[in-house]
Amino acid sequence: MSLRASDRDGYDASLDASELRVGDSVSALHPDGGDARIAAYAGPGKAKARIVCQAFVDGAGGGRVHQPPPKSLGPGGAVFFGVTEPTRPLWNQARREGREWFYLDNAYFDVVRGRMLRASRNAVQASGWEAPDWPRWAALGIRIQPWRRQGQHVLVVAQSSTHMRCVAGQGASWWRGAVAMLKRHTDREIVVRGWRSDKRALAATLSESLRDAWALVTWSSAAANEALLAGVPVFAAGPCAASPMAERDLTRIETPIYPDGRAAWAAALAGRQWTLDEMRAGLAWHALHA
Repeated sequence: MSLRASDRDGYDASLDASELRVGDSVSALHPDGGDARIAAYAGPGKAKARIVCQAFVDGAGGGRVHQPPPKSLGPGGAVFFGVTEPTRPLWNQARREGREWFYLDNAYFDVVRGRMLRASRNAVQASGWEAPDWPRWAALGIRIQPWRRQGQHVLVVAQSSTHMRCVAGQGASWWRGAVAMLKRHTDREIVVRGWRSDKRALAATLSESLRDAWALVTWSSAAANEALLAGVPVFAAGPCAASPMAERDLTRIETPIYPDGRAAWAAALAGRQWTLDEMRAGLAWHALHA
């Protein structure tokens, strides 16, 4: 088994010019405007989270971004960019009280990382069963590769301990249990791809990791989407956008699935990610309520 070390833990919600290529600045924000239709809750010190949340609430007709987050939710729906320890109690409150909540994060596809972001309503990710948006999919210029039915290694993609603990509700080392399970059901080499805070750098090497891969295994990483586009079968143990095209049972690692319909699935996800300007114009808000 090969293991690549990961960087320090923590949710990637920092603002970096190479990560978020937009012409926005903190001065463009309006943290005290809007009404109580929705409000956003951003972790302390996370500039990117604040900018993305503000764009989304502006598109909803206006609302406040609370940073640092308060101890309890204000009136109306709740918006989060990821969920970390400071915002986890508020996310739990929103679900417990049956509030409408929105989860914002990085794009579903690496080709638009830094230019587009995803949003989902009352879910952490899109289901993958939404209506396909063929024009937005075509605009991405992605070619789906034929299914690969051979390969030497199983690629296990780990996620941050923050995400696994706060969102997935799993142990930080879920991937270790996955590796132990896989070793009981395959003799193939198992390569573990550790989590890193520099998502752009990590994405740049994914295609190399997928080369000659028999399958990709993860809880809910967006790397599963890239694997599906590359023709590599996916095992997604947790609910995520890749689930419609993935097997969940890791004991079936030697019998992966190769489902039809990847184009429609990909087009559905393409319709659930937007630029900041599109969010600010209300495209995301209206699409999620269509």
